[in-house]
Amino acid sequence: MERKWKITLGISISLIIVIGGFAGGLLLNNYLRNNGPPNSNNDPPIFAFPVANTEVLAAIYGYLWNETHQIHDGIDFMINGTANIIAPCNMTVNDKGLFYNEIGDHWQAGLSFDINDDYELFIAFESFAQNETYGNLQLDAIIVDIGQEVTKGELLGQLFLHHNGAHIHFMLHKNSERVCPYLYFGTEGKVIFDTLWSQIGSSSNPCNGSYSF
Repeated sequence: MERKWKITLGISISLIIVIGGFAGGLLLNNYLRNNGPPNSNNDPPIFAFPVANTEVLAAIYGYLWNETHQIHDGIDFMINGTANIIAPCNMTVNDKGLFYNEIGDHWQAGLSFDINDDYELFIAFESFAQNETYGNLQLDAIIVDIGQEVTKGELLGQLFLHHNGAHIHFMLHKNSERVCPYLYFGTEGKVIFDTLWSQIGSSSNPCNGSYSF
C-alpha cells in the first residue's frame, strides 16, 4: 500500500512539474512578447511610392551625403501640379507644423512619423509659399494629426504648387542617423521609382553618397 502511495505521489509531482513548466513557459512567452527588448520587432520599413498621382512629377532629386558635410539628406519629388501624398508604410504621426525656411525664403509645412523604435520618417511639404497665409493653406491641406496611426497607402494630404520648385522632401532616419530612403522601397514602389528616375531623375543613382541599410 505504501509503495502504491509513493508511486501515485511521484506521478502527481511529475504532472505538477510538467504542467507548471508548460504554464510558466506560456507566461514567459507572453511577457517577452509584450515586454521584450525594444528593438526586437524593429524591422526596416518597406515603402510604397509616396506620390499617388505620379503624372504631376517634374523631377526627382536624390540623396547625396559624404563623410564631411551634408549636401542633400533626402529625396525630393518635384511637382508641376497638385500632388496627392500617401503614407509609404504603416506609422504614427509624431509631429506636424509650419515654419519659415530662411534658406529657401519660403514657408513650408511638415510631418514626422514614428515607424518603430529604430526608424523615423520626415516629409516636408514645400509648396514654396511666399507668405504665411499660403503656408497655412498648405498646412491645412495635410489631413492627418499628431498621434494618429496611418496605414500604408492612406492619404496624408495634398502638396500645392505655390511657386516653382514645389516638392516634398522625403527623409529617413535609422537610429537618428540619416539613410538613403531609396533602399527601403518595396518591389512595387521600386518599379515606379526606377521607371520615373530613368525619365526625370537628377543623376545616375538616387543614393550618391555614404549610406547604410
